[in-house]
This record gives sequence, structure tokens and C-alpha cells, in this order.
Amino acid sequence: RGSGGYRYFGAAKDLPGVKELFARHASRLTKRKRGDIYKYITPDYYGLRDEEDGVLLELEEKAAEIRRKKLAKAREEYWRKREKDRGACADVESEEEDEGLGGVTGAADAFAAHVAVPTQEIVAKTVLEQKKKELLARLAF
Repeated sequence: RGSGGYRYFGAAKDLPGVKELFARHASRLTKRKRGDIYKYITPDYYGLRDEEDGVLLELEEKAAEIRRKKLAKAREEYWRKREKDRGACADVESEEEDEGLGGVTGAADAFAAHVAVPTQEIVAKTVLEQKKKELLARLAF
């Protein structure tokens, strides 16, 4: 080895000035011990004091508030859509009440007459909306 990219071989290592280069370089290459390495690692390195300055907590609170607003909006939309669908199903049920308990098939299917079954169009529209939301969510992040 040497310094500055030069390499010294054989008798060139014994030249004046070259030995001092090796000695100086060797003193810098002393191996560091594990204790020396870990001596300067503080809890900050592991992220244990991130909350102390309050910046991270403030950012997390803002993100949580945004998530809460999105959730509330989604809930409102869901309940609005559900009430709208129930209103449409109530019109259909009122027409079926003339047929008596259980409709045409009899009393055994009376429970099924009171369950709101979405039409194929509603299911297709809902599936399409969910796929759009998922795609937008993937593209947004």
C-alpha cells in the first residue's frame, strides 16, 4: 500500500519517507471495537424520542383528522344510498302486499319478501364504483 494511489513493492517500501507513510496509514486503520461503535448511538437513532418535539404528533393528528373526515363522508354516502335503495324497494313491496302473506309462493317465503334485494343494475353500479375507488386509491399513493 501507500498513499495517493501509489503502490510500493519490494525494496521500495524501505525508501525514506515511504515507511512513515505506512506507519501513518497503519495508525488510522486501527480496528474499532463494538463498544466504541455503540457508545455514540442514542435512543434518537432508534426513534424512541420522536414524540418529544411534538412535530410528529402534530402530523399524525392531521392525518388522523383527514382519515376521520373521509370515513364520516363515506358513512353518510353509504347511509344515503341505503335509504334511497330502501325507498325504491318499499315501492315494490307495497305492490306485493296485495298478494297476501308470502306472495304467490306462500307463507314459507314471507321472510324473503321483506329483505331488500338489489337489482342487477345496482350491483353492477356498486361494483364499478368500488373498482374506481380502489384504482384511484392506488394511483393517489
